[in-house]
Amino acid sequence: MSVKTTFSVNPIGVIRSSLKTTQDAPPDGQHSLQKATLEIFPSYCLALSGMQELSRIVVFYWLHEADREVLRVYPNGNRNKEMIGVFCNRSPLRPNPIGFSIVDVVEVGVDKVVVKGLDAIDGTPLIDIKAASSSALNA
Repeated sequence: MSVKTTFSVNPIGVIRSSLKTTQDAPPDGQHSLQKATLEIFPSYCLALSGMQELSRIVVFYWLHEADREVLRVYPNGNRNKEMIGVFCNRSPLRPNPIGFSIVDVVEVGVDKVVVKGLDAIDGTPLIDIKAASSSALNA
C-alpha cells in the first residue's frame, strides 16, 4: 500500500476570536467560554446550508503559529511533571498542527457562524466544519 507523503489543505475561512495570542488560549483541553466567529470565504458559503439546524459542530483549524518540530511537551506546561508526546495531549505544538474543538452553534449567517467554546486565537485559518455526532459528544 502506497502512502501519499504530502497533502494540500485549503482554508475555508478564518476564525475571529477575542483570544489574540497563544498565551491567551486556555490550557490543555479547557475551552474558552466566550463567543468566536467563523468567517467563511465566499466560495464556501453554500456549504453552510442547513447549519442553522445544528446545535453543535466540530471545528477544525490550522494552528499556524505552532512549532512543527516539537514532539514532547510538559503536560499543561507543568515542568514538575514528566514530558509526554504531543500525540497524548492537545498541545498546539505538533508535526501537523491541526486543532479541533466541539462547539455550540450560537448564530448562523450567510457567510459566518458564531460559536461558543472555541479555543483558537484570532486569525487562525479555518480548515473544516463537521456536524458533531453523538459519539463525538460523548468523547
